[in-house]
Amino acid sequence: MKRLIQLATALLTLCAVAAGLTRVPQAATTTVLTTQTAPRLIVMSDPHFIAPSLHDQGAAYTAIKGSTSGKDLDAQPVALRAFVRQALAVHPVAVVLTGDVTFNGAKASAQSLAKRLAPLQRAGIAVLAVPGNHDIFDGWARAFRGKQQLTTAQLSPTDWRRIFPDAFTHATSQDADSLSTTVVLNRDYQLLLLDSNNYPIGVSQRQPNTGGRLRPSTLAWVARQLAAGQKAGRATLVFMHHNLYAHNQVVHTGYVLDNAPALAALLTKYHVPVLFSGHSHAQDIAADPAGTCTTTEVTSGSFAISPASFGVVTLAATRLQYRMATAALTPVLTAAERRDPTLTHYQAHLKQLFMGNGARLALETLYGQKGLSDQELTAAEQFLGEVNWRFFVGLDHPDAQTLAELKRMPGYKIAWATPSLRRYVQSCWQDQNLPDRQLTLTIARP
Repeated sequence: MKRLIQLATALLTLCAVAAGLTRVPQAATTTVLTTQTAPRLIVMSDPHFIAPSLHDQGAAYTAIKGSTSGKDLDAQPVALRAFVRQALAVHPVAVVLTGDVTFNGAKASAQSLAKRLAPLQRAGIAVLAVPGNHDIFDGWARAFRGKQQLTTAQLSPTDWRRIFPDAFTHATSQDADSLSTTVVLNRDYQLLLLDSNNYPIGVSQRQPNTGGRLRPSTLAWVARQLAAGQKAGRATLVFMHHNLYAHNQVVHTGYVLDNAPALAALLTKYHVPVLFSGHSHAQDIAADPAGTCTTTEVTSGSFAISPASFGVVTLAATRLQYRMATAALTPVLTAAERRDPTLTHYQAHLKQLFMGNGARLALETLYGQKGLSDQELTAAEQFLGEVNWRFFVGLDHPDAQTLAELKRMPGYKIAWATPSLRRYVQSCWQDQNLPDRQLTLTIARP
């Protein structure tokens, strides 16, 4: 009997030791991306990349380019080459993509983009991708050959994990019901990467759902992640595709998360300082317009439209700094590419593309109104194009002189006389919230 008691005691001791060994490494080996105390991040959104292999510059592709609201699809491979060069110079710990990485959800586009970003990973920079509404099971996934649009393989959640693995291999937690993950950045911060999209469970024949929503189970998971971060003494930075706030009072349906108030309540409860999003394509930084949520939202402009922007975030224990940067193509151009004016004057090219979109908005609203000459229509197009462009590139904090110059444009009175255009202009041209291209926040430690 004494021998049996000694044996049982030894077994219990071994079990206790084994249990300790299974618990201690989980706590002691929490994966952190870096030990740096002042790390940098780069945030890019909505590149809407289409793989060159999916089109031949034929009639079908040319037609689809005309419906892209000012996006540049042709020069994206060069713009991404420039982005990689600039990112390597900054050398952040991670590049975070906040959705719509593909033009129309084609698997080939995601694979092509991932290959172009691979130099970052080889340099030790994690590529943390959050899906957008155009990425997963998009029924519009097409290749363009001659006059034809041909269905092509759609991007599935499984494909997403394989093509953009870093958000999962570095994750300390993964939501069971979405592609949301938590990544611990360093001793001071954790990154909450949220999948906010409503997409089908299989291959789709429908257009993508513009709106977004977090499932109740995902919200519960978010609450647990925020609580865990607070307990560990880490501030949480949140990244998702859809917006937390309405950044334009006229155009916001489908952009703001359907259950944004529920998420905002959690962010306020756990003192989340900032949320980064995309989707609306406008470069905008805003505090809660209602004044109830304490989180600041940074919405990144689309990399596919003027001015091909991205954000650089510099962190310290008690401070966050953000600045907008733009793609600089000249240093990466080949000799042949330097003969292409759209590449050598890329920013002007992007603005011209985008101004055309604003002009169409004016023309659609004003065309057919009695008494307007062609000259007056052109003036209204130019005015609205300029106002629209300034809003989307984050220049909608004009000083008194700039505002006066806008009002002196010939098209101002014409657009202002049309109620629908006047409401839109009022929502765009003088942002009463925060400046949109830079931000400095003091971070309260949990």
